[in-house]
Amino acid sequence: MSGQQHVSGVTGIILAAGLGRRFDPSGQQLKLLARTEDGRTMVRRVCETALSVLDDVLLVCDVHEQILRQELGDLPVRFVQAPEAIRGMGVSLKAGIQACSPAYGYVVLLADMPWLRPSTVAAVAQAVQDGAGIVRPVLNGQPGNPIGFGLEWRQQLLELPDEQGARGLLQANKDQTLFVPLVDEGILRDVDTPSDVGMSQASN
Repeated sequence: MSGQQHVSGVTGIILAAGLGRRFDPSGQQLKLLARTEDGRTMVRRVCETALSVLDDVLLVCDVHEQILRQELGDLPVRFVQAPEAIRGMGVSLKAGIQACSPAYGYVVLLADMPWLRPSTVAAVAQAVQDGAGIVRPVLNGQPGNPIGFGLEWRQQLLELPDEQGARGLLQANKDQTLFVPLVDEGILRDVDTPSDVGMSQASN
């Protein structure tokens, strides 16, 4: 997007590992390849949104890495393996944190939230660059994603439980969190089933 704010020194970590059982209980279809209303796959849309704002973007994936590489091969995304991601989101998050060394911190995005606006990623990343420790976008009082973390949280993030991810850390540190009010329904809207995208999942 022309004119979009660019934020340096903050790494985007897109969590793309997980089987998406609710999307396809058989496990045969990868929900991240479902196409949204603009024709792009979910994972491409999230990656392009992050790349429009951030210099360094990682995609944390599991056994589907090769399929995702085929889909995203033209994008300057760095792939990070989290083979044990089935144990929980904490595994993926820690793999992403370990794989980068940003100057200011991280913006953690979920690969099944394709309606996120670039301006939202920019607002969260800018707050991290400006020194905020934890940053969450808020819509009508409800916090959503992506979540920003300053570098001072690196060690705590690396010590997170595998199953829970950052949930406990966020709950325990609300007083150290900067909540940024935004008008973006994409911070709350994810995809669990094919009906959530309004189109059938793509096979390629």
